[in-house]
Amino acid sequence: MKKIIFFLPALVLLLSSCGDFLEEESQSEVIPKTASDFSELLVGNGYPDNAVPAFGWIGFMDDDCEAQVNAEIDQYDENWNYIGRINNFAGESMAVTPMPLYTWQPYSQDLDGFGTSINETANATTYGQCYQKIMGCNAVLDGIDNATGTQEQRDRVKAEALAVRSLLYFQLVNIYGEPYNYNKEALGVPLKLDANLSKDGIARVTVGQVYDKVIVPGLQEAARLMDPYTVQSGNFHITQPVIHILLSRAYLFMEKYKECIEETDKAFKFGIRLANLPVEFNSTWSAGNQNPFTYANPEVLWVFGPSTRPENSSYKDGAAISFLNLWQQYKAANSGETFTSNDANYDMRWDQFGLKAWNENTGVILKSTGSGLIQNIRTAEAYLNKMEAEALLHQDANALKDLNAFCATRYANYTPKSYSGDELLKQIRDERRREFCFEGFRWFDLRRQGMPEITHIYRTEKAGPNQIYTLKHNDPLYTVPLPQSVFEYNTSLIQNEARKADDRQPVDIKN
Repeated sequence: MKKIIFFLPALVLLLSSCGDFLEEESQSEVIPKTASDFSELLVGNGYPDNAVPAFGWIGFMDDDCEAQVNAEIDQYDENWNYIGRINNFAGESMAVTPMPLYTWQPYSQDLDGFGTSINETANATTYGQCYQKIMGCNAVLDGIDNATGTQEQRDRVKAEALAVRSLLYFQLVNIYGEPYNYNKEALGVPLKLDANLSKDGIARVTVGQVYDKVIVPGLQEAARLMDPYTVQSGNFHITQPVIHILLSRAYLFMEKYKECIEETDKAFKFGIRLANLPVEFNSTWSAGNQNPFTYANPEVLWVFGPSTRPENSSYKDGAAISFLNLWQQYKAANSGETFTSNDANYDMRWDQFGLKAWNENTGVILKSTGSGLIQNIRTAEAYLNKMEAEALLHQDANALKDLNAFCATRYANYTPKSYSGDELLKQIRDERRREFCFEGFRWFDLRRQGMPEITHIYRTEKAGPNQIYTLKHNDPLYTVPLPQSVFEYNTSLIQNEARKADDRQPVDIKN
């Protein structure tokens, strides 16, 4: 049997997993016929599901995450039976395994902290999983124009497939390619835009070409096709405002700020709004008890994909002091002060997003998981994309107006602020960091915001010294190397230069 270059043994396997809706033409292929068939094909094989593409591991690398060097950690066996607490994670399996990611090792995609091979098959990698979903989108796009059904049905399915494919390429190129605003001529990822089988390798195109040939035009065409129709929300399918928000995100990363603002305004025209946390949700949720990012939240527009959190009790996304100090509640608790929702400027996300599940013993902020912190697109991103673009265009009055309007929906007893220039931009970016913490945004934002230096603390042995690992400013390892297993299926690939770097070495510090 032939192998598709992007890890699907054959297109029939892609199609046959979709269910009985496909007409069986022979033992080797099944063919979708109707727009409904193609919609089901897209849901089953194009849309991100609750398992793949998995990229929560990028959270180990950002500046919100920190190893729990001195904390007591709950320990579980392989079946998640509680064993007890350990006083020091150093040397424990759960600490050692993801260490290469946490310390930005060039081999992090091929070996774990014990030197054991990982990602041994291409379809186990985020790279391969993205292309599997892309091939699902391609299969839909190859056939939807000739499907039976109404024009609206075909347009909706085609728009969804284009938008999902654009999102998948956005994620791929922001993991394995350099930041667009740093070097758009750097190698991005291969473009595969149809579902045909291929024996030949496909070379990587530039980062700029991924944006210019797929991400942006795909979203633009999706908007053209879907905008004329009514919004069908709450059904786990991409909608019109989601498409415009994703396009605004792409333009923000490309530093096309005028276009970014235009797309957010188009999203607002569909009647989307922010949830007013102090008013609407004051008694709705309790920390750690319910996922705040479901369709029950009026600003959630699309729910999709697996969790974006690095699930490991030795490392906590939210333990870094720079992140903790973004929260007045943490600073008050740390200094023995009382700070409640009756006080001015109390951030309601602390309660409604479950952040007050902070553990005073470990100094860790958690985010409510409930049924699982899966990905979502919500109105907040439209506001935050717009105000950042306005600030970067020096439209301070507009940016400040939007910032204050946004914060009034997040803080109890909010008093409008007055910022300008660099301080205004900083405040907007701090709001973005708070709003989207642990949701897969931070690593990508660090890359586009200048790739600042990051340090992580680690400890190899329980009685050993703390160790400092550093990701330098503009470090090559802000771009993740490709897993070695993907080269087996595409011999035309070129590895990122960062894979050739020496192993990262720590600097020991006194405990």
